[in-house]
Amino acid sequence: MSTIEQELPGPVLEYLSTQNTLTLATASPAGTPHAATFLYVNDGPSLYFWSKSSAESARHIEQNPLVAFTIDEYTDDLTQTRGVQGIGECSVLLSGEQIARVADLFGQKFPSLSPGATMSISFYRITPTEIQFIDNRRSRSLSSPGVFGAEFHRERSYSVFGGLPTQTAKTISASLQVVDAEPDTVVARQGGPADKFFIVVDGELQVTREEAGSSETVATLGPGDLFGEMAILFDKPRGTSARATKPTRLLVLDSATYRSVVAQSLGTTPDFDQIIRDRIGTPGTA
Repeated sequence: MSTIEQELPGPVLEYLSTQNTLTLATASPAGTPHAATFLYVNDGPSLYFWSKSSAESARHIEQNPLVAFTIDEYTDDLTQTRGVQGIGECSVLLSGEQIARVADLFGQKFPSLSPGATMSISFYRITPTEIQFIDNRRSRSLSSPGVFGAEFHRERSYSVFGGLPTQTAKTISASLQVVDAEPDTVVARQGGPADKFFIVVDGELQVTREEAGSSETVATLGPGDLFGEMAILFDKPRGTSARATKPTRLLVLDSATYRSVVAQSLGTTPDFDQIIRDRIGTPGTA
């Protein structure tokens, strides 16, 4: 299971540093679930908490290190909901140097703790493999429980739709699919039907055009880039091919929904209009 290696965006790190407790879900090897709340500190995306080794959470972790966690704050207004959800691997700290560093982090964050409070406990590290940051205050129209979870590494991908009317956003939310492409996977082929619109979430797509038997690279697309909309708008076969050059995650919208979104949304959000105008003026885009 791979871990999150890239740095979290500033708003997520800021949120982690301002909260005090996390709810940790563990399971026994037989699948018996257990949830408990702990004080925590973070060092980047890594989360640290303490527990007695005899506690049920600690016993579960010893036998099954896979965990889930939430960090949130209570509000009775759904539009103000914020929080972090994640999964990861949990392990006990054994290095004296690491233990001392984490104990110091706890002392800085919780100065009221007595120096002896951590003497008879063990420190644990959660290494997240997936994190979602939900902030309904910033993206209320995109806060359905489906794809639009405001997952931190998708924020740039969603920004093009951020100002759309609520009903349009709901249509997108219900229609978007997540597609994972392995390296060398062709996700769209030149001359093929214009049946899908793509947003790159993670990874990379190489866009090529074949002419007179030779292939030319016309673009390299990364997180937040769009692909496939021009062939849909002009109702013509794709003018280029797109191939994943590394493990790539895409958000995919079918052509009928995309046409409907464009028809409903032109004139409602300047960012969306500008992207469409810019793309229409860009030759050779699929």
